[in-house]
Amino acid sequence: MRLLICLSIINAGKVIIMDYFDTQLENSFNQFSESIRKKIRQKRIEEEKTVEDIAFDALGHNSSSFYSSAENLTNGKHLNLKHLFFLSKYFDCDIRDFFTEDQ
Repeated sequence: MRLLICLSIINAGKVIIMDYFDTQLENSFNQFSESIRKKIRQKRIEEEKTVEDIAFDALGHNSSSFYSSAENLTNGKHLNLKHLFFLSKYFDCDIRDFFTEDQ
């Protein structure tokens, strides 16, 4: 069940409607992101690759800053579906491996 709270705020004579989703949904997404992040980091370490290797060779970036932030979930950086696709090709694995539950 999803809880949606709507707030009406009057700002300079205009009514602004703001929607807030249940924090439980947000927490669930954060756990999901954390699980994917851990799997990718584990795969990088198993393959003995550096953050720079991934940023440059897998994602085609010219700096490791974004990838480092995304792997550590800092500075609001997250990996998107395109990144996950590139990483699955780089590691020669199925993209679904990043989403599976640990056994």
